[in-house]
Amino acid sequence: MMYNRTNKWASLNKIEYADMTPGISRIKNFLEDVNNPHDKIKVIHIAGSNGKGSTATFISEILKTSGYKTALYTSPHLTNITERFKINNENISLKVLNNLLKKYSSVALKYSLSFFEYMTALAFIYFEKKKVDIAVFETGLGGRFDATNVINNPLICIITSITKEHQEILGTTIRKITIEKTGIIKKDTYIVCGKLPTESIFFIKNKFTNEKIYLYGENFKFLNNATMTSGQIFNYISDEIKIRNIKINLLGEHQVINASVAICVANLLNKMGYFLINKISIKKGLENTILYGRFDIREVKMNNKNFKMIIDGAHNVQGVKVFIKTLKQLDYTKKRRNFIFTVMKEKKYKYMIKYISPFVKKIILPHINNNRAVKPNILSTEFNKYVPKNKIYIVNSVKIACDMIETSEIVIVLGSFYLVGEVLSVINNLN
Repeated sequence: MMYNRTNKWASLNKIEYADMTPGISRIKNFLEDVNNPHDKIKVIHIAGSNGKGSTATFISEILKTSGYKTALYTSPHLTNITERFKINNENISLKVLNNLLKKYSSVALKYSLSFFEYMTALAFIYFEKKKVDIAVFETGLGGRFDATNVINNPLICIITSITKEHQEILGTTIRKITIEKTGIIKKDTYIVCGKLPTESIFFIKNKFTNEKIYLYGENFKFLNNATMTSGQIFNYISDEIKIRNIKINLLGEHQVINASVAICVANLLNKMGYFLINKISIKKGLENTILYGRFDIREVKMNNKNFKMIIDGAHNVQGVKVFIKTLKQLDYTKKRRNFIFTVMKEKKYKYMIKYISPFVKKIILPHINNNRAVKPNILSTEFNKYVPKNKIYIVNSVKIACDMIETSEIVIVLGSFYLVGEVLSVINNLN
């Protein structure tokens, strides 16, 4: 069974939550059938509304730099499904992935696994077969009923952030969403949290009284953040360690918080006695971290034109607010910019559009290859509340959207990692 458009799980449309129904019994049954590989590897488990992928990658790079065979499972992928399964920052080969798909397809069909459930199950199988020292897993959606929540004994559970998202699934209040996200936390587990709402902190402190909780702002934090166009330098301080002049190549204060969470996790792994990670490896691992689609500034050459793209996967209201804040810090808001925008139906896109519109000179709304995307004509109507109609363009593809960019322009790509993936495929000529 090859990975192609005819395969039940061949979601080149990235229908991440197709056939999803609450509960983890299906993937549990599958894993029991294949001898429970998820119980045979050490795991760090990450949930959160934003920042999961960045934090997971920071942690993975620190561990890799420290000499450990480190697996990383993230979603969604941008341009190739193999991006979801990494060992020491190397993607699984397509041949190996296809062999896994073929080998376990009958078991997956037996238990009616969804696309995401099957990808998660294969990640456990692949990482266990490769005898990794540790695996970093990020949730797909929520936590309590997420397929990754079959993890029984995580070394550390991380909650990166909590905002109102996926409310039709996770609930309409911060408390309800916090309950879902913290559903990954197991008994007697270390808990590390990024910058969370006060209500979420109150819930965590009261519910997990026997666990060891480390909160950003209380137990650890960053100081003296200096931002450059190429990255940021900051100091880290906690009750246990201090590290000065840490460099990361990602932009935005939120990424410094994500990196601080990763440092806290690395220090805890030391404290627990499972791994030896020194300050030099922490600094080198963070500086080596490269992530696409996170305030990703590109000088693009295509169609005999040169232009600049700022590409970001901000996919909810909080993500857009953080993106705009970084845009201002880097002086990109002195004048209005051209945008390419797409968003998924379950997001609060009306609010996202409201925040974006004051910075829009021209907005291009492409059709993308995803059934969850809001139709461009609906987005056009919403943008037209703030932007003149003659500045709004609906196009049939991301390729056409990119072709519309003029030489020396700065264009901003925003609203969805699925859009980011299609844009990267176009500008890297992967189509």
